[in-house]
This record gives sequence, structure tokens and C-alpha cells, in this order.
Amino acid sequence: MQANRIQLLTLLLAAACAGCGEAPAQSKPNVIVICMDTVRADRLGCYGYERRATTPTLDRLAEAALLFEDTSATAGWTKPSVPSFMTGTYPVQHGVYDGSARGLDGEVTDILSPEALTFAEVFSDHGWQTAAFIRNAQLRAGNGFEQGFDLYCDQAGDAREIRWRAQDWLDSLESGRPFMLYLHFLDAHWPYPVPDEYATKFADEQAVSLFRAPGSRALREAVNDGERILDESELEALGALYDGSLRYIDDQLALLFEGLEARGIFEDTIVCVIADHGEEFMEHGRIGHGHGLSESLLSVPWILRVPGREPDRIETPVSLVDLFPTLLSAAGIREVPATEGVDRLALPRAERAIFAEHKEPRSYLQAFRVGQHKLTRRFKGARAEVPELADVLRPGVRWEAKIRAGRMDRHYAARALELSSDPRSDPIEIKGHLGTGPGPGLWIEDLEVRLGEQVEFYGHVPEDSSQLKLEPGRAVKLVGEFEGRVFVARRVKLYEEGATVSHELRGPLTEVESHGESGRVRIGDVWIDFDWETRWDLDSAVDLVPDLARPEIVAVLASGADTPNTWSRGQWFDLRQDPGEQSPREQGERLERLWVGLEEFGLRLIGRGMHAPVERRALDEEALAKLRALGYVR
Repeated sequence: MQANRIQLLTLLLAAACAGCGEAPAQSKPNVIVICMDTVRADRLGCYGYERRATTPTLDRLAEAALLFEDTSATAGWTKPSVPSFMTGTYPVQHGVYDGSARGLDGEVTDILSPEALTFAEVFSDHGWQTAAFIRNAQLRAGNGFEQGFDLYCDQAGDAREIRWRAQDWLDSLESGRPFMLYLHFLDAHWPYPVPDEYATKFADEQAVSLFRAPGSRALREAVNDGERILDESELEALGALYDGSLRYIDDQLALLFEGLEARGIFEDTIVCVIADHGEEFMEHGRIGHGHGLSESLLSVPWILRVPGREPDRIETPVSLVDLFPTLLSAAGIREVPATEGVDRLALPRAERAIFAEHKEPRSYLQAFRVGQHKLTRRFKGARAEVPELADVLRPGVRWEAKIRAGRMDRHYAARALELSSDPRSDPIEIKGHLGTGPGPGLWIEDLEVRLGEQVEFYGHVPEDSSQLKLEPGRAVKLVGEFEGRVFVARRVKLYEEGATVSHELRGPLTEVESHGESGRVRIGDVWIDFDWETRWDLDSAVDLVPDLARPEIVAVLASGADTPNTWSRGQWFDLRQDPGEQSPREQGERLERLWVGLEEFGLRLIGRGMHAPVERRALDEEALAKLRALGYVR
């Protein structure tokens, strides 16, 4: 059945290309933009991947299309990358960097300014019917990405459901008017939520179960924190799971293209396939993405099928900011607004510098490429002043209490109180040893503990769940909340048997009573006393002080060098000799030339202007839960 489907698709693509060189059949073609979240170019067959058959459908599409062999995203993760290709501008211009920025008053997310102009708005203004079917919590409605779409469905489901919804929308359209459809697939993003038959398509179930089990998030965090190293067989299984996820998307695209042909609209439809960023598999000691600007995170596919356009492979390095003007040009829209991008239909091989950005709470990273020479430059902010105790010892701010020994009937003495950099919305955490209490069940000191429904165990968990024992003396960390006087655990970390941990309680303060050097604070249903012997640690407050926001980044670009609030370091790579970026160089004439080129580029960039000041919105519990499920929030 699958072979017949691929054969049919091959015929359809061949028929679509039969008229290459002729004028388009209609003045306003339909447009479909497909973004495959977290897909690196070197895992597609049309980009040379031969180990597994991940993308037979896209490989055949590429034979009838323009394929840009060296395309770079403007960032290594979704939140800053998507608005860049939607607007044709770089992150410093559109201002969307943070998906979940931590502060004393909770977590917030950047919003794309209403003053930004998306390609959907341009299509809508020129008569196209527009819709988007999305699956990524970073792109939720209200974050500004819906601008220009008549319909914006941000909870569209997996690739199959997105395809269904898109086809239903196509059947509802007003006849005689073209459409512009944007699809954003999340199936190749951790934790790779594809049907079992695809998760195990290139590896057996036991091999991939490590990355699909309830504790896989803890495994991912341990790897990225340097506490766990994946061995060769585990890394192989992870790669096979990823490839199976790609094949799932590809098979759904085969059905989508067949549906377009059945409706008689495939031949006159522009099909644009991209990814917002890539994925790392321990190339630099981590898995996943969102932590830097390596080529494994920036190198993405770009396949553009334009009816009437000869297929071609473009080897010149291009950027996803080029998508905006190129897509409008392909659709015949001549009044294209000024952007940072290049129309790659008119100038397919024009050489331009490639620029990308990554912002962290206290640092800012740039990548600047000229041909195959790449400079990365990191700016770090100067240490912020630690705030006064009175400013942060208040309800709502999250603290961690290290408890002195002794049971005191829900009234403990603090050995130390440490300001926590975790968001205030995170659940309460309790660390200690299981013991006995006045009644049956689980206890830590005199706190009664109950396991919630679908509790997640991680840490030192036996492979055979029947061997899991919660006995007195076992060291644990519980994550959950109080329900009355009982603590309900949603996640349980098990330390190895015999391990010793201190008794700690972490969470937002609900009440504060201070009398000079003594007083007490309340976390959940527990009071904690402090006095002159209590050690205070406010160093974490440094991480909560906003720094290196867009004004500081603009200052960096404007100065071309360190500012009073930053210092920087640069290194360069020759991607021809070192494609994996394993051997950075920190000196030499090439570094100096790239450094000067980046400074000149930055000055020109900010000279062309920014959008309005970045807006932010608070993240509610539902939004945080969805981001946490994708690994964005711990």
C-alpha cells in the first residue's frame, strides 16, 4: 500500500514538473508553507542521508523543486526562529527571544509586536485566504504569531490530525480565491510523540523505550547537565527514534499531497518545506536544542516547489530570513516590503553573510558566517548587584529552606534560607528521608505524604517496577503540592539505597513574619523559623535580575565591541575542514576579518531599525505545563 502511494506521488510530481519553463496557470497560486519543527537537514535523503529511508516523499518533491543545500536558521530553537522567517528580520529586530523568562514575579514570554509584518498579513492583504495549524506551545495564540491568519489553530495535534484539519479547511474555502496555508509539525521534537509503529520503525521497542518512558525527561536533563552520558547503543536508539519520527511526518505529507491532487489543486500550489532549527545528538555533549548556535542546530532544509520553475540545487549559503521575500516573489506579489532577506528566485546564488543569535538570561551569543568561515562570539553581562533581603523576603517569592534536625510538628528551624531561581509557579519540592509517623502511610519527618495519580518516578528506579520499594530511611525528593495537611507527590526522585540527603523544603512563601533577625516564613502548610544563626544565601537573585535585554543587545551591536555592562570572547571555525565544529580557533587573521565583518554587519542592522519595544505576557499554569512537557521549563 505504501509503495503504491509513493509511486502515485512520483507520477504527480512528474506531472507537476512537466510544464517547467512555462508561465504559471493562474496569477495567484495557492501557497503551502510546511515547517517541520526540530528537523536538521542532514537527516533527509535529498540532503544526502542514506542510512535510513526517512523522507521518500520529500526526496521526490525535491526532484521537482529548488533545493537550498546550505540553509541556516537565525536561532537554535523555535521562539526566536519562527518570527524571523515569518517577518524576514533577525531576532534583535523583531525582539522575540524568551519563551519563558524567569523573574521574581513569575515567568513571562515575549510577544511578537503588532508592528511586525508577517508574510501571512501580506498574503491576506492581497486576497489570499489564510490559515495555520500549529502544534508547539511556544506559538500559542496571543503570542503574536497569529497576525494575518483568518484561522489560527494552535492545538492542532500530531501530523495526522494537522493533515485532517488542513484538508477540512481546504474543503470549506470560498472558490475562486487562492489560499495560503501554514502547517507546523512537532512530531520530530522531543519526546517524539509518534505512533508506536513509527517509533520502532528503525529500532526495536526495548531500545527506544528508554526515551519514551515516563522518566525520559529526567534522563534528558541529566545528560544535558553532564550527569549522564549516553553510550553508543543508547545514542543509536535515540537516532533511530528521531528518524522514525521524520518518517511519520513524511508519510503524512504523502497523504496531504495526494489529497491536494484529488482536489485538483496540487499543480497550481507552491509548496515550501523548511524547519525552524535542528537537533543535537551529543555532538557537543548535549541532546536536544536551544543551547547554542552550532551547525547541527542551525542547518535546516529548505525545499521550494514553484509551478513553472525549473528544479535546481542551490549550493550558496542562504538564511531563513530569505523566505519572506522569496515566497512573496514566487506568488507574484511585486510590492514586497523591505526585509533583511534576499529574493532567492531573482538572486539564487547571491552571496550574503549569514547571521544567527542566541540569548540566555546573562549572556548573548552571535554566529556570523562568510562562506564556510564561521565566527561565534559570546557576550556575558557584568555581575548584577544582589538585592536587599527586604526586597525578596515576601510572599510569592520562591525560597529553599534547609532544615535543622528535629521534628517540630510542622514547625521547623531553618539552618539556611536560600533564594531560589526557580519560577514561583513551580510545584513545591521536599527532600529528605522516608520515615514513620503517627499513622500509616508515607511520612517525611511529621509530614504525611500521599502519591498522586500517575506519579512519575525517576532517579535510581529499578527496571522491574515490582521491585520499587518506598521504605523508611530511603532518601527521596518529592515534587507536588499540599492538599490540606497532606503533601501529594506528583514526581518522586529516588536516590540510591543508603544515600544520605539533608532535609529541605522549596517553594513560594505564602506568609512572612519578620522581627529583626528572627521571624518565620511559611511554605505550603509548613512554618519555618529563622534567627541570628540562620545562614542567608541571596546569590540566586543574580539570575533573577533582568539583564542583556534587547537594549543591551542593541548596544553591543552599535558599539561593535564590549560595553560597560558586558565582556566578550570570540572563536572561529573553518567548516570545510571542521564541519562538526570540534576545533575552535581563537586567533589569526581570519578571526580578525570575521570580527570586523560582524561589527560592520551589526551597525548596518540596527541602522535599519527595530520594531516597537518588546511586549511580554505572563505564563499561566496551563501554558507552563505545555512548555514543561516539551522540556522548555524545568
